[in-house]
Amino acid sequence: MNKYYPRVKHQVVFKHTPLRDYLLFGKSALEVDGSVKEVLQQCDGCHTVEEIAEWAAQREGEPVEAVYEEVEQFLNTLYEEGVITYRESPDYLPPIYAYDRPLSVVWEITYACNQKCRYCISRAGNPHPDELSLEEIDTVLDELIELQVGLINITGGDTMLRKDAALHIGRRASQNGIDLQLLTNGMLLTPEVAQEIYEAGIQYVQVSLDSARPDVNDWQRGIKGAWGKTVEGIKNLKNAGVRVKAAAVVTSETLKYYRETEAFLKTIADTVALGRVVPLGRGTHSSCLLTPEMHYKLLELGCTIKGNLADFILCKEGCSIGTTPVIAPNGDVYPCMFTKYEELKLGNVRETSIQSIYENSAILSELFNCTVDKIEPCRTCWNRYYCGGGCRGCAFAYHGTIYKNDLYQCAARKKLAKELLKRGHPSTRKALQELISLARSG
Repeated sequence: MNKYYPRVKHQVVFKHTPLRDYLLFGKSALEVDGSVKEVLQQCDGCHTVEEIAEWAAQREGEPVEAVYEEVEQFLNTLYEEGVITYRESPDYLPPIYAYDRPLSVVWEITYACNQKCRYCISRAGNPHPDELSLEEIDTVLDELIELQVGLINITGGDTMLRKDAALHIGRRASQNGIDLQLLTNGMLLTPEVAQEIYEAGIQYVQVSLDSARPDVNDWQRGIKGAWGKTVEGIKNLKNAGVRVKAAAVVTSETLKYYRETEAFLKTIADTVALGRVVPLGRGTHSSCLLTPEMHYKLLELGCTIKGNLADFILCKEGCSIGTTPVIAPNGDVYPCMFTKYEELKLGNVRETSIQSIYENSAILSELFNCTVDKIEPCRTCWNRYYCGGGCRGCAFAYHGTIYKNDLYQCAARKKLAKELLKRGHPSTRKALQELISLARSG
């Protein structure tokens, strides 16, 4: 093991907060102290375990033999947590994310879609009249590979209506060590297509299914017979060896079926995600949107574990906006899926490189520096470090600025915090009280 090269699987975010420090990777968070960051910076794929032990020994003024076992155990902990991998040869990647590139990318390859979802963010249906060609897609892929982006989410519209582009991105990205997630409504996933997806190196697919009830799902997705085709598509993916996440969008119409839908999706997929409808695209001013009370109920359902109300409490000073930009079918680049507004557009890949956007975009710089302490009225709110100010895209949808509160979530998140303080798990209550004390002292 001492000749292997530890390297972060993907760049990790080191988050320093007034309370403690965290490593953020994917949807996971690991509480750490300052020394962990220093060790992690050695995990750049160019130092062997032996060399890292020598570095640690010199730093501590101890013989290598005295620290080697401790270093090895710590690295193995990071490996088990999914933070690092072991490489047989040098493979450089800066371990700590420096906001100088995308951590991951959402790539909308088409707006063509065979469903008519009542809440669709992208208003999908017809293809964009000026979609990127395969040659242009290759140029973007060259840069994403050069930037060592950790993950590409291939989405639409429905990606299977531009299968050639989806599989092309899959092949090239997987051959160059980039993780992939393909998003689809599943209706076109025949056994043959599922096999093509697997052979392209796309090992993880998110399939949209909004309800365990066929009639409810089909009404929300605007097409009869969608449920049956989607369930069959999921089976075909799993038979081909592809891991499946079944994802449901929870609306005012489907919230009452939350547990029923969750239980059903767990029987047909490897993982499950149930997320809220948002006031964007077709969801703007839609009857599908959740009321504050519905929104609270959805949050409560997500925080109820074996009958207990609990949450992982992290000092949130803002959202992750800008770390996962969106590339639209015509090459326009936006900070995230919820900020697809002309005023927030970062550029177009036909005109400028992604690297140049991250080096020069005044909008992106402003978004990275937008914290809850700069948002009205959040900056004086007792709940701000638990809530984090909510979604900047939703804030823009209501106010036309990123410096206002997220009205869509605000009331529900305050109510959840109060309920967690009343009847949450003791560890949740203690951590939340700490955050509220910090907010009030500021």
